[in-house]
Order: sequence, then structure tokens, then C-alpha cells
Amino acid sequence: MVLADNIYTDIEKKKQFRKKLDLITKGKHSVPFFVVTLPVFTYGILEIYEYNELLQNFYRKLDREIVVVGVSNSRDGARQLVADILEDHIDREGVFVWP
Repeated sequence: MVLADNIYTDIEKKKQFRKKLDLITKGKHSVPFFVVTLPVFTYGILEIYEYNELLQNFYRKLDREIVVVGVSNSRDGARQLVADILEDHIDREGVFVWP
């Protein structure tokens, strides 16, 4: 797993956030928390996973890197991060509307 340059989070305590980032970079198991990733498979925009799920052999053996763009303590928090990321992207890039 790799970390994106800018990680979205709803974790207020910097120490707790840094600890989770260290766990991700070292690939160590932890108490459950959630990560938002770029699509792991062919389709999708953003995906939400419980972090420990991504440590299973199935995900470790994938040909592509899993890119983490958000970290949250809860699934609802991760859903809000997805909304925030999409909103920021739309504000920055604009929206393409198919005719």
C-alpha cells in the first residue's frame, strides 16, 4: 500500500493519525479503522475498506499498488471523506456533463 501525497482524514488527534499512517506504510495489523482508496479493481471512483481486509494475501498479491487517499475511524466518517474528496475535485476540475 502507498499513501497519496494529500491524505484526507477526520481524525482530529495528530498523534493518532500519524500512528495509523505508520501502520499503513509498514503493513501491520491494527484495531479496525477504514481507508479510502483509489479503485483497486477496474471500475469505480473511490472505494472504502476496513484496513485489515487489505492485509489479506489476496490484496497483497495484486499486480497494482493500493493507493490510500483517506483515513477514518468509522465507515460513516469514510463515506464523508469520499464526499469531501469528490466535492474538492469537482471544485478544482469542474464537471463534465454528457450531452
